[in-house]
Amino acid sequence: MVNWREHLLTHNRALSRHPHGRDIAAIAAAALDAVDPGACIRHHVHLLTTPAGPAVVVGESVFELRGRKIWIFGAGKASEAMAMALRERLGHHVAGGLIIGKHLVGPADDERTGVILLPGDHPIPGPQSAAAGTRLRAMAARVGPRDLVLCPISGGASALLSEPTLAPQDWATILEHLIARDVPIQMINRLRRRLDRFKAGGLARLFAPATVIGLIISDVIGDEPALIGSGPTVYADAGDDEQAHGELMSALAPKLSTLAPPLRRILLTAPTPEPAPRDPVSDRAQQVHQVLLARNGDAREAACRCARDLGWDAVVLLPALSGQAADEGRRLATILREMPPDLPVQVPACLVTGGETTVDLGEPSSAARPVGGRNLELALAAVEGLAAQDPTPWGDAALLTLATDGEDGPTDAAGALVTAQTRARAHALGLDAQQALRTHQSYAYFDALDDLIKTGPTGTNVCDLSLCFRLR
Repeated sequence: MVNWREHLLTHNRALSRHPHGRDIAAIAAAALDAVDPGACIRHHVHLLTTPAGPAVVVGESVFELRGRKIWIFGAGKASEAMAMALRERLGHHVAGGLIIGKHLVGPADDERTGVILLPGDHPIPGPQSAAAGTRLRAMAARVGPRDLVLCPISGGASALLSEPTLAPQDWATILEHLIARDVPIQMINRLRRRLDRFKAGGLARLFAPATVIGLIISDVIGDEPALIGSGPTVYADAGDDEQAHGELMSALAPKLSTLAPPLRRILLTAPTPEPAPRDPVSDRAQQVHQVLLARNGDAREAACRCARDLGWDAVVLLPALSGQAADEGRRLATILREMPPDLPVQVPACLVTGGETTVDLGEPSSAARPVGGRNLELALAAVEGLAAQDPTPWGDAALLTLATDGEDGPTDAAGALVTAQTRARAHALGLDAQQALRTHQSYAYFDALDDLIKTGPTGTNVCDLSLCFRLR
């Protein structure tokens, strides 16, 4: 397990030079530790010895192992770490499996461990995802009807585990269009449930009638299993019916106006997901369970506890981050600057919030390609609001933004650190936050200041965090 506090301090001058950098790093580290995939597996999965023989406890359910094998199939940014922890926990009971990941730590395509690791494409599915999905389908045929299948699912699974029902290039065009126009991930994943064979229970269906358990680390606010990775182990629910689809398409209409008409028709007429398969003899539905291992709320609460232990008056700030990243950045800056009297904290204070925002890049143009992500955009939008005339070197406020997977958009940064002196330091270098915000050049802005926060891939994914500090 990574020592995140030391890692953050060692690799980020923005933290190592700040007078409160050790505290800020420790609080961010506590959040990441709370959603560590291996630790989550060790907390929720246990082997038992019973009078009837060995059994495994998964969440609140007990499954006897006599006469059955355990298989591990899954996908996502956190799924390799979950799978390896399961392999260590369950030992020889694991017959094999296959995991599709983004940043693989173990050797790819190595059957010696029993669980094959294959790379996929992210954020848009491509040839690697297609090839990995084909391998997974073939291996799924080895699962017996009485076997137990554990499916580690986490953020990124929507792209990494993908088999679209339409031409791959058309699917990529649709996804790129939606992502560039700040469509919430919940809406995109509802469409994926109709247009991708692995979604809406499609993964679980491969193993029927075997029992399937989805082991889920949530990267979706609200933690709805059907929307996490687009629900590979979650069969059709009320959100998939025709009325819900009609409402979704109405809500998306303004975003789809410039999409090619044939592609719009594909979305409008996408088929309804199928229910769980039933045993032809007993007429019983396949047994499928979902166990939520970690969520953004766990990271927020851990950050709060750590801040209090370090002497900060800390509280989780609601509502969760949502909507436009720039709007949320301005909102957090206003809260930090004004410290409304209804906030139940005294300075020095740490306000912890999290969620997932969006960035609307608009229609493609000839301007420089935007470089950044929602965490960097949120931080950039907070620069003006946090700017102060405070004569002290670092001012009286700070904001750390953090993508918990370590990747903010298509960059190598997880986020940035903003202080009350960021604007003045940027002006000295000829940088203008508002111009950078208009052109979505958040990465270059913070890179020039050496204020990017870099973690590398963290091996987990529970959306984003913002840690807000009022020093006095």
